[in-house]
Amino acid sequence: MKIAVLGAGAMGQVTIFDLVESSGVSEVLIADLNLDRAEELKAQLKSSKIKTAKADVQNVEALASLLSSWDAVVNCSPYVFNLNVMEAALKAGCHYLDLGGLFHVTRKQMELDEKFRAKKLLAVLGMGAAPGMTNVMAACAADEMDKVENIDIFAASVDLVSHSHPFLPPYSLDTILDEYFLSPYVFEDGEFKEVPPMSGEMIHDFPAPVGRAASFLTLHSEVATLPLTYKNKGVRRVTYRLGLPTAFHERCKFLVDLGFGVKTALKVDGVEIKPRRILASMIAAHNVPTADPDDCEVIRVDVTGSKNGRQILSRLETTVLAHKEWKMSCGALDTGVPPSIVAQMICSGQVKETGVQAPEQCVPPQAFFNELAKRGIEMRKITDEVLACASEQKLSAACK
Repeated sequence: MKIAVLGAGAMGQVTIFDLVESSGVSEVLIADLNLDRAEELKAQLKSSKIKTAKADVQNVEALASLLSSWDAVVNCSPYVFNLNVMEAALKAGCHYLDLGGLFHVTRKQMELDEKFRAKKLLAVLGMGAAPGMTNVMAACAADEMDKVENIDIFAASVDLVSHSHPFLPPYSLDTILDEYFLSPYVFEDGEFKEVPPMSGEMIHDFPAPVGRAASFLTLHSEVATLPLTYKNKGVRRVTYRLGLPTAFHERCKFLVDLGFGVKTALKVDGVEIKPRRILASMIAAHNVPTADPDDCEVIRVDVTGSKNGRQILSRLETTVLAHKEWKMSCGALDTGVPPSIVAQMICSGQVKETGVQAPEQCVPPQAFFNELAKRGIEMRKITDEVLACASEQKLSAACK
């Protein structure tokens, strides 16, 4: 199988590493607007499987031509370009996966379902950690229930490395700013509702070393798809909460409150400037720490509902550590590995669906978890189930 990866940043690098180490993958394309970065990664990996190319995600025709000889493309470029890459994949005739569309873009992507079905292609929306792994975790619990009431998702992390960098984003700066600045959506009482940014804070105890941590509601793609997938099971609430390391969270909040989350240009001394671009330049002016990553992320999905008339809470949870050999952070690892796994499932015929699908609709949970476990990401499931309800006890007594 031949799989292309768009974007050679931190997440894309993990996907590439995993594909290169997978025996069933014959060729891997590293496609990036910065060809030098792609070539540097190729030299680092020293694999005969790798090919490189310059790719502009804003040029759909050229991108389609580049992808025409590949079985699938994993889109690790910024989510604002998801629709462009999907159009290119359609023209090229290859399967498509991405890392999520922050709710609004995901909903627009879903409109391409008929076009992908017509070409017998599959597009998996949001196949990273969150969304992606979280969706499959929710499916593992919800698919076993007769009725689903609530799906609540949490991601909390801690960074154990001390460094002097004043503000080092663990993933795309634009995505982080959007998560703090844009109004989140929740699915509540059977309806999509817009709520204030950074609202709905909750404190939970997570496994060590994360421990007790706060998380807040943020805009995410799971909320766009899970309510539709489990509509027939009566789902009433779907939420996603993010909990980044405390010091980093406080800095994010300060910068967004100050105005760096704004996307429009400001006029300063007669010159138009974009606050986000200024912030990105200021961050780049500081040297990136050379210490190996040593962080941890806990991803938790709580699903409540009923089974055989009995109330049930099913919690799926995983603790992800930094990859010492690849020298990749936990966030890059659990975001970059899942699309590699599912791209291989699609190309090998293990996943046969077509059209535009959310991960919970097309990815087989146990097979997916088995592949994660091979890569050191182990899933745990804890179930709290009522074993006998009052009506059953009364019926039993009446029969005696």
